[in-house]
Amino acid sequence: MKTQSEKPKIVYAIYPNANGFGFVYMENARKLIEYGSVRINPISNRKILERIKKSISYFRPTIIVLSDPDGKSSRTGKRTRRLIQKIMTYAESVKLPVEQYSRDQVRDVFEGFGVVTKYEIAQFLLAEFKELEPKKPRERKPWVSEDRNMGIFDALSLALSWFYLND
Repeated sequence: MKTQSEKPKIVYAIYPNANGFGFVYMENARKLIEYGSVRINPISNRKILERIKKSISYFRPTIIVLSDPDGKSSRTGKRTRRLIQKIMTYAESVKLPVEQYSRDQVRDVFEGFGVVTKYEIAQFLLAEFKELEPKKPRERKPWVSEDRNMGIFDALSLALSWFYLND
């Protein structure tokens, strides 16, 4: 039983991408608190970091989960790598723990459920989180840009990987 002083664990998963970032706040592996996809135009790490800082001060998460740009099969660009480093530096300054998972680690978690591609993982997550149906990403063709809402599903897959590997 939780005592009055016991603070619920709030996981903030952030997935920076070419247009901004996708995010989710979760209380547990089944409960989404908030989610979204933020587009910043023109793209600016400073503006993205400002949005993330405001969000952290509002929701007061207990841990931040980020993608690991140094994973074996990562194709993360320089700007996004710098942004991830800035987020980690900020989190450290406010005493927030940070966990990172590579695309391969996330894929390994979901492989146990029979899904491996980003689109398959998104479809699997839609079955579990019906509230995300309006954000359903379209299937990507090689010559088409990734759906703007895919960042939400990438962030959710990071958060669920954290719950899966830490419970």
